[in-house]
Amino acid sequence: MKVLVEDLAKQQLIDIYYYNYQYSLRNAIETNRNIMLHIDYLEDSPYIGRYIPEMSDKSFREIIYRKTRHSGYRIMYYISEKSNTIYVFNIMNSKREFIRILKQNNYFRDYCIF
Repeated sequence: MKVLVEDLAKQQLIDIYYYNYQYSLRNAIETNRNIMLHIDYLEDSPYIGRYIPEMSDKSFREIIYRKTRHSGYRIMYYISEKSNTIYVFNIMNSKREFIRILKQNNYFRDYCIF
């Protein structure tokens, strides 16, 4: 399958880099590289991720990149069987409340479980 990283996810990857850069250049580079490696895995294994618990449509999945035991990032994606494409639409710190973000921005209203 082809992997397409949406603009929002690209911007979040940039934001993650600059956030980590404040503390360590090495950490910023390593974190972004590992997130991109996880995204690259999707091309060969799109169903490796779990269903996103907050979403009702099972085409929405996520893989978790664990940076440390206490922190990680949710790499969220949508599998389109029709176009044979994986759309990475969100990359966020796993401590953030995804439901609140969905409600605030009305993303995917028809697919959410509130």
